[in-house]
Amino acid sequence: MATHTDTIRRIMKGDFAQATDEEKAKAVEDVKKACSAAAAAVAIQPVPLLDVALISPIQIVMVQAIGQVHGHKLDKRSVVEVLSTFGTSILAQNAILSAAKFIPFAGWLMSISMAFALTYSVGEVADYYFRSGRGASAAELKSMFKRVYKKKRAEKEKTHSADGTLKDKIEQLNEAFKADLITQEEFDKKKEELLASF
Repeated sequence: MATHTDTIRRIMKGDFAQATDEEKAKAVEDVKKACSAAAAAVAIQPVPLLDVALISPIQIVMVQAIGQVHGHKLDKRSVVEVLSTFGTSILAQNAILSAAKFIPFAGWLMSISMAFALTYSVGEVADYYFRSGRGASAAELKSMFKRVYKKKRAEKEKTHSADGTLKDKIEQLNEAFKADLITQEEFDKKKEELLASF
């Protein structure tokens, strides 16, 4: 199973100038899913507000990769400008994501769904922005972001609303790691597998 960094590297090194629309769509979907799973993995950590610092770089490289697919080479500053067109929504969602950590178990599970949906929505809107030749209005992007976020979050929460087993498995994995029963590499691989199934 490829990690999100493997997927990003593959896309960033790819040449999509001659790619079909279907090939571009698949590449973008791969990036959105891989980065959304990585964001969900980050949301597992229990410290409120740390999510923002850890998820933002994932979203920045995701937008860069999506821009690459559509023929745009972007530096981090350009990506931040793209994100700022619908950024108030992202900042608000990140604040809610961090606050959710204060609610035992339900908030933890909710924050994983929120991190996935937030990142997926950023990717979806970035894809639309680049496909439209970077001509979509800020209002249109904000509206699309809210719609996609609401849909993805509801999907994840519905699918995993009664899934206490994910938390149990991750806690067992953490305990095995803390007891030196598994290596960091084994821990990371197994955690990623668990989250991919999420």
